[in-house]
Amino acid sequence: MYVGKAKQLFLTFIFIAFMTGSSFAGNFQNVVIVSIDALHPDTLLRAKIPTLQKLMNTGAYTLDGKSTEPPKTLVSHAAMFTGLPPVENGKTDNSWESGQATVRKNTIFNSGRSYGFRTGYFYAKRKLGYLVNDAIEAHQWSQENSIDLAEEFLKSPGRHFVFLHVSGLDQVGPEYGWLSPEYIEELSFIDDYLTRMIDSVKQKRNYLIIVTSDHAGHARVHGTQHQDDYRLPFIICSDTVPVNDFHNISFSVVDLKGIVEKLLLGDSS
Repeated sequence: MYVGKAKQLFLTFIFIAFMTGSSFAGNFQNVVIVSIDALHPDTLLRAKIPTLQKLMNTGAYTLDGKSTEPPKTLVSHAAMFTGLPPVENGKTDNSWESGQATVRKNTIFNSGRSYGFRTGYFYAKRKLGYLVNDAIEAHQWSQENSIDLAEEFLKSPGRHFVFLHVSGLDQVGPEYGWLSPEYIEELSFIDDYLTRMIDSVKQKRNYLIIVTSDHAGHARVHGTQHQDDYRLPFIICSDTVPVNDFHNISFSVVDLKGIVEKLLLGDSS
């Protein structure tokens, strides 16, 4: 959604911000990216979410992130993984079946693997298997247990680079409505479920945690050109690099790969 001069300025800002703190970046032990499917950013101001709220309070965040065109799950995640908009990364539709071709561009996992991390990808929608490539050491689809799988992988020896996709809101939103009491309650449940994993990562120190989403919705609808369907949050928290300058930045899902790569670049400085 952000292109041209605005995009160049944003990436320049990211580069300067992280090169300033690059002496810390080589110490990362765990990099964890959590995508909460269909998370409307306004819910973060309404739900009882102590774990996510603590990340927001101790890190930085924006509630004005932007999805892809169209704002749909697989299209958006392909942009996150590749750092390219749909027309450039080759994924412009929202479907994939096992046995079909997978992503051909380098992804965020190629970056993580190149810096010596053990890589894990755990996702709650089968179609996100499109994004599996040979840079991923461990991957598994599970509609109900993706958080448990990521938590177990993070207990294994070594430095970890994990992308976790969490479902739930994408089911409650169409049934009860985005920002409905049921939707808000579901986010509270997800927050509680994430607590043990996030606390464990933080206790081990030298972490980077990012929480975002692929799209939101309105009423009981999503994937349209309604402005709310494009909205999403971006939360970043770390004890290793300064992140305060990320508060209220302009963020698009296409920016995620570039942000993480700038952090990882610091490993060799």
